[in-house]
Amino acid sequence: MANSENYLYPIYVRQGRSPNKYKAGFINADGKTIVSPDYDDARPFSEGLALVQLGGKWGAIDTSGRRVIPCTHSGMGLRFSQGRVGFTVSARWGVLGRDGKAVVSPKYHAISDFSEGTAYVWDGKHYGFINALGEEFIPLFFEDAREFRDGLAPVQLGGKWGYIDRKASFVIQPRFDFALPLREQLARVSMGGRWGPYGYIDPVGEFVIPVQYCDAFDFREGLAAVAPQSKGPWGYIDRSGKFVIQPAYRQEMPFSEGLAAVSPVAEKSKHFITRNGQRAFSGEYVGTECFDHERCLVSTLKTIAYIDLQGRTVWEGPYVSRV
Repeated sequence: MANSENYLYPIYVRQGRSPNKYKAGFINADGKTIVSPDYDDARPFSEGLALVQLGGKWGAIDTSGRRVIPCTHSGMGLRFSQGRVGFTVSARWGVLGRDGKAVVSPKYHAISDFSEGTAYVWDGKHYGFINALGEEFIPLFFEDAREFRDGLAPVQLGGKWGYIDRKASFVIQPRFDFALPLREQLARVSMGGRWGPYGYIDPVGEFVIPVQYCDAFDFREGLAAVAPQSKGPWGYIDRSGKFVIQPAYRQEMPFSEGLAAVSPVAEKSKHFITRNGQRAFSGEYVGTECFDHERCLVSTLKTIAYIDLQGRTVWEGPYVSRV
């Protein structure tokens, strides 16, 4: 379980009566404000840095609140990953290091988060891969691509998806209509079109769970949310494909730190369940994120709040809309 000590969480504090106007700051695990809500927006900390927005421009702060990268960038990625984050200039993406210096100049149409020291890039026509130094160690010639995990990356070539290693050699030959990166040693693939149905393969390309789900998500903490029928309901399977939580939900979230937010078919609100499908605590919410460092951002019709793993409120403010 993630340790919440010394971790900071972004808060969004309404300014005036409109839920669309707010300022962002950061609290600690006890709900104490550590960074005053002076920013236009903020994202969660990662690797000791958090992205913040001021005057429509993005930069980054450390856990003391010191601005280590000035708010001068028109756009940035979601968070730092392996000491790197994407940034934009004139609709082109580059990569910054932790010191705010450009590792890759803004020249790509898209850059992914870094994973295993690499990121996939798109020049508007083809996909390839760069390393942490910004070098194109796999040339841009794929039709599509996703990030490396467990030494393999899904790529599309000739209309089909397979998996390559870091030498760009196919370890799993292209035969899928869609494929996603490995997570917990299983990868979600489709042989019936990009939008499913889905099954799961192992790192050598063998089906562990046959293609059978109309919709599905990756495994998290040993469970994956799947929908056997079109438009649900959703349930959770284990690595053998057995339902450990029967399909009963119209909306669901992946498990994080032992809990998942779900919305039963006949209800509009969400609540949290444990890995055995039991309700974790009594709270009802209209919006939830995943637990991270033992805290989760949730919202009701009137409030936005952080709760702990027992459902207790750590911090609360008037509802804001961050869409």
